[in-house]
Order: sequence, then C-alpha cells, then structure tokens
Amino acid sequence: MHTYRCFTGPDEAAGVLAEELQALSLAQEVSHIVLSGGSTPQHWFALMAQPPFARTIRWSALHFWWGDERCVAPEDSTSNYGQAEQLLLRHVAIPAANIHRIRGENEPRSEALRLEAELRALVPQQQGRPVFDWVLLGMGADGHTASLFPQHTDFDEERLAIVATHPQSGQLRISLSALQLASCRRLTFLVLGTDKAERIGEIFTRPAETLTYPAARISAAHGVTEWYLDAASAAHLQGGKA
Repeated sequence: MHTYRCFTGPDEAAGVLAEELQALSLAQEVSHIVLSGGSTPQHWFALMAQPPFARTIRWSALHFWWGDERCVAPEDSTSNYGQAEQLLLRHVAIPAANIHRIRGENEPRSEALRLEAELRALVPQQQGRPVFDWVLLGMGADGHTASLFPQHTDFDEERLAIVATHPQSGQLRISLSALQLASCRRLTFLVLGTDKAERIGEIFTRPAETLTYPAARISAAHGVTEWYLDAASAAHLQGGKA
C-alpha cells in the first residue's frame, strides 16, 4: 500500500523534510541517509544550508550516501554530489568522514565494487545487507528512480551497487541496486511537477507487479514507504491514501 502527503509546492515540502531530518539527527547517535540527485531536492538542500537548520541539525550524527551518480568528476555540473556540495555540504558543519560520495571519476565497475565495500564496512547490516535509516528518492517522468530505468532494471539483483546505462544518452552511471535502495527503515519519494502526474496516477491505482516503473516496484523492506507530492504531481489522485 502506498501512502502520500500532498504539499502546496516545493518550499513547503522542503520545510517538512528539513524538520524531519533535524528530528532524526537529534533522536539517533548515527543515521545513514541516502540522498537523491536531480532538481527535485534543490529546495531542500538550500533550505538546510541556512538558519535555523544549518545550526539546529546535528550534522555530526548524519552520514550521507547517494542513490546514484553520473560517471563524471565531482566538479561537473551534472554531478549529484557536486550539486549537494554546492547547495548544502559546504555551508554546514558536517564532518568530511560522514560524506560518502560515489566517485564518478573512477572506472565504473571498480567504483561499484569500492562503494559496496564501503557500505558493508560502515552501515549496520541485517540479514547480510546494509540497512539505511532513510532513503530519499525522486522519480523521472518515465518512472525511473536513481539510475534504475524501466525495462532495464533487474529487481532481484543481489549486488549492492551496479553500473547502469542511460537508455537514451548511453551515459554510464553508478547506482544502488533496487534491493539495496529498498533495504531501509524509511523510504520517501519526493515527486514534484505536472510531468509526473500520469505515472503517479498509475502507481497508486495499479498493482506494482504489473508496472515496469522502478519507482513503483521499490518499497522499504524494514519500515515505511511514503510519497511526498505537490498538487501538480498528485493531480490524478483523490484523498490521502491509496
């Protein structure tokens, strides 16, 4: 069952996410969090870089990981880590050791293996798989999430990290696998914009197993899965749950 919460726009959603991250930082000694890339989290990053959240979030308690990364240098304008660094990380007192970026400049397959080793070394495991405290993901208009694309995703892939190819551009990317993204206590999809409305409508009205959209097929293995939407992306939905 999917549950969702509808916000007036990205600013309201960003405010709620910042408050929730602050609460988590104060509630646990250590939390492992997966961040999404793309344009969706930009308001959230920018808000947390400013007072009061820049001061009130206990940054030393948070470890940041990424759901995926393009195979580019961190200085590249398309780097997911680079965006987070510019909008958030350079502005707050998070220890460098708590930032676990995917090294997009490395050879992709060796980097996927290095990332897997780092995850196993640092993130507490359950049933042989690292378990994140919170995974935040976006969704493309085609239903992809991280770098897992429709018709190109193995939902049973046991590896923690994979090398993916963008089906249109051919660009190589490194992504956490579907099973590893699902290995979490809380999974939040932040989905904004009219171009996502049709896919959201399908996800909330059709059985997940009938859909090819990776975003529809991934849910938290150890907790709650939720969708944070704006009025535009929720245009095909009614009520608060489906």
